[in-house]
Parts: sequence; structure tokens; C-alpha cells
Amino acid sequence: MNSKNNNNKQPAAHLASFFAGIFMGILFIISMYGVNGKFADIMLETTIFAAIGAVACLLTVVIRDFIQPYLSRRKAALKALGKDGMKILRHDENARLVYKGIYALISGNYPEAEDKLQQALSNSVVRQNQKFCIEWLVKLYEAVDDKPKLMWCFRKATEYSPDDAEAQSRLGNAYFSEGDLDKAEYCFNQALRYNANDGFSYFILVKIFLCRGDYEKAKETLEYLMKINANHPLAHAEYANYYAMRGEREKAVEECKKAQLCGYKDPDDLNRKINAILNFEETKFSGGDLPSLYYRKIERKNDNN
Repeated sequence: MNSKNNNNKQPAAHLASFFAGIFMGILFIISMYGVNGKFADIMLETTIFAAIGAVACLLTVVIRDFIQPYLSRRKAALKALGKDGMKILRHDENARLVYKGIYALISGNYPEAEDKLQQALSNSVVRQNQKFCIEWLVKLYEAVDDKPKLMWCFRKATEYSPDDAEAQSRLGNAYFSEGDLDKAEYCFNQALRYNANDGFSYFILVKIFLCRGDYEKAKETLEYLMKINANHPLAHAEYANYYAMRGEREKAVEECKKAQLCGYKDPDDLNRKINAILNFEETKFSGGDLPSLYYRKIERKNDNN
């Protein structure tokens, strides 16, 4: 926030520096020529040059800090509408609403952006246009971190396009993050129905099965995931989780090494979590590195008991 305020003060600071320089120049001229002779002519010329310089400086500030950002935002909003954006705007009132909503979002005017995009969504009857509005509403609610409205967008996306594997997967991931495993599993199965090789869906399904303690389904899903991409570091990381939760230390450590060799981004963190699971299985003492997924498993086990 402070950085933004400082940026807003920069034009004024530049102008103040400029005029301070002019003032110092006038003082220098006075010291050189005194108050007689051609002083009046010199002051007139100095004033003219100072006025020209001030206008030039002011125009530079206006162009840089106001006109250029406006044109950049306008260009970005038009680009979002596609290569025929300008042509569409001339004939489609709803497209103009979308354009205004996108422009407001890029400008940081979130209330107006929401109003325009929601109006455009309610007016849209074509599925492609509805999906387009939803995608920009997703960007808006991500920017303001409004999770309930984000979830509403994800649901709407699957309503408009139930056969869209990506939309189903995104909704499933949102449910999984909220801990609603049953709805998450349904969405990921729907995603796989329309894209049988969606590795992310298999990856999260493994987590769901491990959370439930359903090791047989977790193993089957992991085996299929490995067929899709045997060298994916996340697949080996989940295999390590699988073996750790079953108390098979050697296999868990081996899978950690494979994940590291395949490029796992934080192997030390993975090793800490796997060791925490193994130690808990052996001692029933939960350390700080026990992953949240395993806490869910413990909670579900306690609830069932």
C-alpha cells in the first residue's frame, strides 16, 4: 500500500524538482547580472523557457501516468474479446458490458467490474458467452479472494458445460480444499469421464482414497497414474505417502528418492512429511511436519469410531 502511494506522489515530486531547478536558475542569473542592464530581458526569456519547460514536463507526466495506462488497459480489454473485439463492440450491447467489466477489473474497480460482468452473464443465452463471463468473474473473485463467490462460479461453469473436464476438475479441487471428499470425488470422476488421461484428477483421487484409508483404491489409481506418466514427481510423492501410511518405511523412502530424481521441487519438505507419517504410525506421536491430509485421515478415523 505504501509503495502505491509513493508511486502516486512521483509526478508531483518531479514537478516540484523541476520548478525548484528553475528557481535556482533564476537566482543564479540574478547573482551573475544583478538588477540592472538587461536583467528585465533576461528574466522575460527565463520565464518563457521556464513556462515551456513546465508545460513539457506536465505533458510528459500526464501522458506517462494517465494517458498511457488508460490506453494499455483499453487495449488489454479489447484483446480479451478476441481479434474481432472492436467489430463486436459496434454491434453487440452485451459485448460492451463485458468490455466495461474487463476494463474495470484491469483498472482495479472491482464493484463496477462485478456489476457489468454479472449483467452480461444474466443477458447471455449462448453457452460460450456464459463461460466467457464466468471465467472473468473467476479472475475477479480470485483478485478479491472471495471464496464463496469463487465456488459459485465453479458450480456455474459445470452447469453451463457439464462435459467440460477442466471445469469439473476445478470444482472438484475446490470441494477437496473445503474437505467435502464425496463431492470432490464425483467431480473428478466426471472429469475423467470426458478426459480419461487427466492426470490431475487421478492425483487428487489418490489423496481422497488415502484420506479415507481406502488403500486398495489408492493403489489402483496410483498404478494407472504411473501408466500415464511414470516419471512425474507428484506420482512418486503420492506413492511415498501411500507406503508411509501403510507403515512400509523402505518403500516410502525409495519413492521419495524417485520423486527427487524426477524433479520434485521441495524434496526436504517431502522427506520431513513422510518421516512424520512413518514416526506417527510407529509411535503415535504427531509432530509438526505431519501433513494436513493425514490429519484429515485421523479425524475421519476418529469420527467413524
